[in-house]
Amino acid sequence: MKNNKKWLIISCLIIALSMFGLTGCGADTGTDEPDNDIEITEQDYRASLFFANGEYVASGDESLEKYMVYESEFAAMPGDAYFNALNLLKTPPEEGYSTMITDKIKFNDVYLQGNTVYVDLDGNGLHGGSLEESYLIGQVVNTLLNSFAEVQQVQFLIDGEMPESLMGHIDAASPFTKDAFAE
Repeated sequence: MKNNKKWLIISCLIIALSMFGLTGCGADTGTDEPDNDIEITEQDYRASLFFANGEYVASGDESLEKYMVYESEFAAMPGDAYFNALNLLKTPPEEGYSTMITDKIKFNDVYLQGNTVYVDLDGNGLHGGSLEESYLIGQVVNTLLNSFAEVQQVQFLIDGEMPESLMGHIDAASPFTKDAFAE
């Protein structure tokens, strides 16, 4: 009897110690603090920025290229690269390069979901003719598809909603792909 009591006490101690040892294994600590060991830093990106050929826009000469490509390097936080690349389109880099993405065009948000980049535009600045709308779409779509390998299509939104068109001339209800402006 004395021996059984001894084993019972030892067994209880082993079980109790085992329970204390397992406490916290895989458990949520309840804090939302980021892991201090992981530091998110800016990364370097290279973008092929598509600008309107100013001479083509002015003359309509079909023998000229419609777009001029300018290679640009920039640094951005990983989630901001698409947004930053599109903002670079607001300033033509050299004489002859033109842009339809003026200060009146505001990007509410630009984000990747799957292989689609969603470009959410502020509806207040979206006014213009078919040429303006065509170049706005072409500059954005070509820049994103030719600069980021993970991007396979671009979907426009206006103030968070799916539009029929951006300025009333071109169907923008479906995502644009690389062959959207192939001639």
